[in-house]
Amino acid sequence: MRKYVWLFSLMMFANLISSNESFAQPAGNWGEKIEWSYKVVKIDDSHADIVLTGKLAEHWHVYSMIHDPNTADGTGYPTGITFTKNKNYRLIGKAKDGKKAHVYTDELGTSLIFEGIAVFKQRIEVLAEDAFDVAFEYEFQVCDENGCLFPPAQEATVKVKGFKPASDDEVESKLTIVGDDATDKDGNSYVKYNESWVQVPNGNSIKFYREYLKLGGNYE
Repeated sequence: MRKYVWLFSLMMFANLISSNESFAQPAGNWGEKIEWSYKVVKIDDSHADIVLTGKLAEHWHVYSMIHDPNTADGTGYPTGITFTKNKNYRLIGKAKDGKKAHVYTDELGTSLIFEGIAVFKQRIEVLAEDAFDVAFEYEFQVCDENGCLFPPAQEATVKVKGFKPASDDEVESKLTIVGDDATDKDGNSYVKYNESWVQVPNGNSIKFYREYLKLGGNYE
């Protein structure tokens, strides 16, 4: 499926970033190997998924966001997405694969890849009632058995409809509450603050986040 070395990929990337023509006319190169589209999928009145879908040409593949080059002799660049901060929304967790990646093993090791269709998504909490734009940048490597193409980072924007934030009663009805702590069905933690339930960001303990809020931390 693919036989290449990491040095080859880096050399190709160097050629791309040094050539103005590569930036101006991508369709004659990597643009023929993968076609990207974007959409917003509403989850509820205050949450949505931003979904990136890549349709790949036959025999070509891209890498999972959790692909580890160390398992494949240093080869394969994981797909990455970076979102521009915006007061109208906040990220819920990190961007992730939207479907299960294919596990491919050859003489170089084991890779996590997508063929045919690649899907990636990021969940957001909507904080505004008016529509707004979400801008993001994504990077990827598209490969076949003969080698890889490493396009420059791509920029895109999607429009998100303003969703009315859930009321305190609606939030509370979906929580399992123990004192001033709570969890939802997805395992997310919440703390009671100013008579409202506030979700604890990933990577924070309930105890730490409660103290952060007491000290005047911004929870929006």
